[in-house]
Amino acid sequence: MPQQITVFEQTFLDFIADRQLRVPRLRSSGEILDYASHGYGAAPADIEWLAASGHATLYSYVIYRQQYHPAFPAPYNVAHVELAEGPRLISTVIVENLATLITGMALQAGFDSTGRLVFVPAVDDVATPAHPLPIPSRNTSP
Repeated sequence: MPQQITVFEQTFLDFIADRQLRVPRLRSSGEILDYASHGYGAAPADIEWLAASGHATLYSYVIYRQQYHPAFPAPYNVAHVELAEGPRLISTVIVENLATLITGMALQAGFDSTGRLVFVPAVDDVATPAHPLPIPSRNTSP
C-alpha cells in the first residue's frame, strides 16, 4: 500500500516542480528544518519556505555500477548533499568524470531539462544567483 504524502513533503515537491529550491524554517523559533524531519510534527502554518542560495557541499556519495532503472544508465552517482543553509538531501552531481567527485567539494544546485534537482561542481567563489540555474540534461548514451 502506498504511503500518503504529507503536507510538508508535498510543499517541497511543489517547489521542486516549479524549479525552486527552498528550505523550511519554523516561524516560531527561526530553526531551519532538515528535509528528513518531515516538519517535526509542526503545524504547516508554522513552516515558512525560504529561497535557498543553491550553494552546497558534497557530504557523501556512492557510485552505482549496475543499472537499476532505465532512466539511470550506469555508472551514476547518488549524492548526499549539504546545503549552505544546513539541510541535507539526496540528489546527484553532474560531472563528466565520476573520478572527480571529492567529499567536501563545493557544489551549485540547478535543474536538468526534465526538472530534476541536480548539483554541479561550483566553478569559483564568485557570487552566484540566489535561484538555481537550469542545467543541461546529462547525456544518457552508454
